Amino acid sequence: MKRIIHILAALAILAFCTATPSEAAGQNVKMATIALNNSPWHKALLRFKEVVESESNGRYTVDVYTDGQLGDIAQLISAMQLGTIQFSYFGLSSLSFIRGGETLSVCYVPYLFRSGEQAERIINTDPEFQGVFEKVAKTAGVRVFGAWGQRSPRAIQSTRGPIMNPEDVKGLRLRIPPIPVLKAMFEKLGAQVTPMGMMEIYNALSRGTIDGQDNGFDLSIPPKYHEAAKYWSATDHVIELVGFFASERFWKGLPDADKVLFAKAAREAGTVTTKLTQELDEQAIEILKEAGATYVVPNRDAFRKAVEGVEIQFDGKLWPAGLVDRIRKMQDTP
Repeated sequence: MKRIIHILAALAILAFCTATPSEAAGQNVKMATIALNNSPWHKALLRFKEVVESESNGRYTVDVYTDGQLGDIAQLISAMQLGTIQFSYFGLSSLSFIRGGETLSVCYVPYLFRSGEQAERIINTDPEFQGVFEKVAKTAGVRVFGAWGQRSPRAIQSTRGPIMNPEDVKGLRLRIPPIPVLKAMFEKLGAQVTPMGMMEIYNALSRGTIDGQDNGFDLSIPPKYHEAAKYWSATDHVIELVGFFASERFWKGLPDADKVLFAKAAREAGTVTTKLTQELDEQAIEILKEAGATYVVPNRDAFRKAVEGVEIQFDGKLWPAGLVDRIRKMQDTP
């Protein structure tokens, strides 16, 4: 009898140790973002946590980390590649930094998408983008399992201004992400491009190391960049999405049902981002005014004309030839 009991106990231990993630009760997974606590992205991730924990019946516990606690974007990507972080949430096109994701830099082509709704529809359903996501997963170890959450349109925030016309950008030292097409756009406008991490922007603006930065309200209002940079020029030059990313090491070990669950949670969380970001966009102008900052709508047609064709040099190199034209045509149909 003792021998039988020992054998059964050993089998039970073996079954637990070899269980798939969905079978190991209460598995902790980490979800990290660079966004601040109580920002739209943070609240979206709380919804992600709620859906996953509820619909998995407690098989998963999601620990949410905000404020860049686990690192800036480059560190989060590295951690997912190593498998030390299971999930992250930040700008989709940031994956253009890594091998296999270069095509995603097309999302930074100025004035490419007409709306966030169009961007979500195309990027989440078009086979060409799905192929990019598969490629990144295989070559870089980071899986895109949803591009949900419409960001605020990118604008120019500066310590000098107001910026009303393209020529007003000339000579400004601007922090931008190191995306080739975005760099080319601002260099064409005559800016001095200065790449740096998101966590460095506030101090750089305060110390005068840079004259401004390009981002939307969603990543600029919560950290209060307007305390140092008092001019907001709503160029709306890029409309982009937030991406849900997973460690491919973790993802490929999941049962299909759990992949569906995480994808569902991502989509529901993305609606929170979109809703709260749109509310923030409506409130942001008053927030700027109360802080003594100036909000202006520049001559957007002049900006469009000034940067027209800047993406041509990258066509067939960073992304497949003709992709920009195909994206524009897809927006002509419902």
